[in-house]
Amino acid sequence: MLPTITFEMPSHKLYPPKFAAIAEAEKEITRFLSDPRGRLALSYHEANHALQYRNFGIETKYSGPTVFHDCPTDSFSACYGAVRVRDTDYLRLALEPEKLARVLVSGEVAEIVLMGKSDPWSVDGDFSDFLQFAKGQKSHLIWIWKKTRESYLQELAADLNQQREIVHLAALFEEEIFGADRSVREVSNTPAEIAAG
Repeated sequence: MLPTITFEMPSHKLYPPKFAAIAEAEKEITRFLSDPRGRLALSYHEANHALQYRNFGIETKYSGPTVFHDCPTDSFSACYGAVRVRDTDYLRLALEPEKLARVLVSGEVAEIVLMGKSDPWSVDGDFSDFLQFAKGQKSHLIWIWKKTRESYLQELAADLNQQREIVHLAALFEEEIFGADRSVREVSNTPAEIAAG
């Protein structure tokens, strides 16, 4: 069962006839979330974002698929699901680029460690957000991102307890967003399960 798609845009954008870009975003969300592997990757990705935010004392909330409208560019984008935090917490974290990088790179790293690869959608948005919100010179920020990604990849690959916590939080994400879906709990042959025997 797919969750209801929410729309974050002025209500007049939803009046008939529907914008082609909105219909395309809805189709993209439906296609992605109809694939159990896509839902699993999304669940691991967002669960690790939530875990890292919590490690820095920031409260999180899960949200389901959303179509966003960007007023300045009059463009629409699709989000399959996310972890939300208060803007003030996010902006405070952005003042410390190393911490923000840790939070934002964590989704991709969880996918790589737990599934063997990451999907392109998972990297681009997080990296763009990091460059947009982190404070510092762009070349230095890119160096921080790469250094953080490399060290956290090694850390998570070696930490079975952290992997289990991500799987647990991913199950909660799926339950909250998708209802009784059980793909996180039923997936087999993840590195964590192989190591656990």
